[in-house]
Amino acid sequence: MSLPVIFKPAAWLEFEEAVAWYENEQPGLGREFKLEVKLALHRALTNPEIFQRVRGRARRIRLRRFKQYAIYFAIKDDVFAVLSVFHGARNPADLRRRLK
Repeated sequence: MSLPVIFKPAAWLEFEEAVAWYENEQPGLGREFKLEVKLALHRALTNPEIFQRVRGRARRIRLRRFKQYAIYFAIKDDVFAVLSVFHGARNPADLRRRLK
């Protein structure tokens, strides 16, 4: 499946903040996080139906290396929308509000 991928603004901010945090912790680790997200998105684009539906159209894919993160996405109107790049230690109410 070849759909355009768009990040919702809040998801892009979460992604960029995570990259910066990891890069600050250890040079090069932010780049590795970016690669992990890219690989996860590729898996989801290839076969989105295999990922767990969590609310409405939203589905979740967990990162393999950075296990505390999950990407929440939905496909609507032939667009693959990244709704959140969510760290598991955050308040789940924040995520629920976005997945309405």
